[in-house]
Amino acid sequence: MDLSIHELEWGQRSSMVKEGKFIINSETGEEIDIKQEDFKFVQQDSKIHDVKFGTKATTFFRDSMRRFVKSKSALVGAIIVGLLAVLSIIVPELTPDVGAYDVERANIGGQTVEKDIQPKLFPAGTGFWDGTVRKTHVLYNEDTNLPNGYREGVFTDLITYEEEVNSANALGKNGYVSVYCADTNSVGTFLSPYIDFDLNNVDYDLTITTIDEAMEGYIKSTYRVLLQDSERNTYVLSDYGNSLKQELDINSLLGTVNTNSNGIFTARIRIEVLNQSTGLGSIILDDVIISSNSTDEEEIETLAGISFTEGNEVLLRESESPYVWTSTSGRGAYRVEYTYCDFTYDQYEDIYGNYEMTISSLDAVVYETQGQISINLDADNRLATTDKEVLKERFPVLKSDGLIIEVIEQVGDAEYNFSRNRWGNYSLVCMVRGYKYLGYDSKPMFIFGTNDNRRDYCKLIFTSLRFSFLLAIGVSAVNIIIGLVWGSISGYFGGWTDIIMERLVEIIGSLPTTVIITLCIMYGNQYGWGDSSDVVALMLALFLTGWMSVAGRTRTQFYRFKGREYVLASRTLGTKDAGLIFRHILPNSMGTIITGSILMIPSVIYTEASIAYLGLGLQNQNMFGVILTEANSHYMGETTYLLIIPTVLMAALLVSFNLFGNGLRDAFNPQLKGGEQ
Repeated sequence: MDLSIHELEWGQRSSMVKEGKFIINSETGEEIDIKQEDFKFVQQDSKIHDVKFGTKATTFFRDSMRRFVKSKSALVGAIIVGLLAVLSIIVPELTPDVGAYDVERANIGGQTVEKDIQPKLFPAGTGFWDGTVRKTHVLYNEDTNLPNGYREGVFTDLITYEEEVNSANALGKNGYVSVYCADTNSVGTFLSPYIDFDLNNVDYDLTITTIDEAMEGYIKSTYRVLLQDSERNTYVLSDYGNSLKQELDINSLLGTVNTNSNGIFTARIRIEVLNQSTGLGSIILDDVIISSNSTDEEEIETLAGISFTEGNEVLLRESESPYVWTSTSGRGAYRVEYTYCDFTYDQYEDIYGNYEMTISSLDAVVYETQGQISINLDADNRLATTDKEVLKERFPVLKSDGLIIEVIEQVGDAEYNFSRNRWGNYSLVCMVRGYKYLGYDSKPMFIFGTNDNRRDYCKLIFTSLRFSFLLAIGVSAVNIIIGLVWGSISGYFGGWTDIIMERLVEIIGSLPTTVIITLCIMYGNQYGWGDSSDVVALMLALFLTGWMSVAGRTRTQFYRFKGREYVLASRTLGTKDAGLIFRHILPNSMGTIITGSILMIPSVIYTEASIAYLGLGLQNQNMFGVILTEANSHYMGETTYLLIIPTVLMAALLVSFNLFGNGLRDAFNPQLKGGEQ
């Protein structure tokens, strides 16, 4: 029986509500107290009607962007990609084209000294990213109290230490001479220069001292001493033995010898080292001293010059010197003492700081034309000098911030050249600003350092990245359009259309991409496509094969969505095929397609890197993949940054594109419209 509203009111039908306590759980005894006033209509006197939406109307794109922004990982990826793209535009434009900043292949730019400069972002001495490098085991020049090859002011934290090395060098001292047998069939020999012995009037003594050691890889051997004349006749002074010291009276040990008409016997000292049955023999000479009782200063000087007490010194004697010892088998330095040092080297101060430089008189005229200095020479004021007051009057510096800081010395007397109407034949030692000499207005700072081609690595990377971005975006855009059209037609119509189109894709896809690129490059080089023929060939090869992945993904999505109810409803309402493809099916497929399409951009950069690495082309192009390939050999040493920096950027680029693509996929998925990610 139907009841009216009034009959349902609690005041009218009291029998409908039973008051009292009711047990709701018999096991626990839990009960509830029900009263009639607990039940009443909440909206009995209110009108119920539709409520106006409190939110604004939105579009599919706005909703997609809202969901994309809420994905933190996708947003971070987009920011990194965008930042790299912006830097690739502004860094090359804001950096001047001078010195190492000039990164064009046609004009590499930069001086030899600007090769492999360390990255610098903070002041020197910070200890991190400050343009300094720790140098170890560098020879120390005790005469100048500087590391060999370095000037004052370019190093800090110097530590020196001593070492013994088996090599001769001008910075070495003391040491011994090792005389050894080069092979089993030869005798080790050590030969002095020829000496004129006046045996009838002068007594000669020869002292040879050795040490009780052998060079590594050799066996301590026996030796003997002889004299050998110019006709290779030998005269034995001692038999083979291993005495550490031999004092020989040459006059008494010699028998009959061949002298010239003046009674002079010309011969040289010959020390022979005997081979051993158990290995190659050697001896270590401490000193060889030949002396006489002659009062002739020339002869005394000659014998003193031939004698030696330091192995390092005798091995460094110039070949033109009359005191050079030679060997017909083998000789070498042994335990020469060196001072080495470790220090922190400031490359920027060394290259771009203030240092002394010698300029010619012709350069001085050029600098006078540039307004750097003034030349005030005359007949009474032209002689060489180091007097700074005089030099300030002769060559006053005109620019306080110019190349030349001050003139330190005039080398050579100036002479007036009447034909050229200028002073010449002199040079000036000047204190100059290094960065001005290299063409910079101020001291440069290379955030990523310079490479082995003397180019700013930061500008080079972003210049190359810009080119690679443009290439990758252009190639990707064309391939995406082709792939979308091809995959849409194939997936929508199906049947024989799909079979024929898929067979064409399989035929083209069966050809390796590397082979296609190689053939295109060969064709481009053969028919002369210009200086960028390798790039044109790479683009052509990517156009031939790059669209197929997008086409396959699009085809799959069309098979997935073309049978859905909304598609059937649209077809029933008379929507044409083009409308069904591009207005209904394709938008619903974009989420998955976008992900793969976004990743096509870094894929193009990887492809170019592979081509450059295989040596198939692109070596002379400023492209990011080429930089990665060129940096492949810098995996150790002071220039490891040449590999680390582009590798990190490439990894960041790939990860960011992945996050960015995944975010776009979810944002453009129509099934998630209005929802939360």
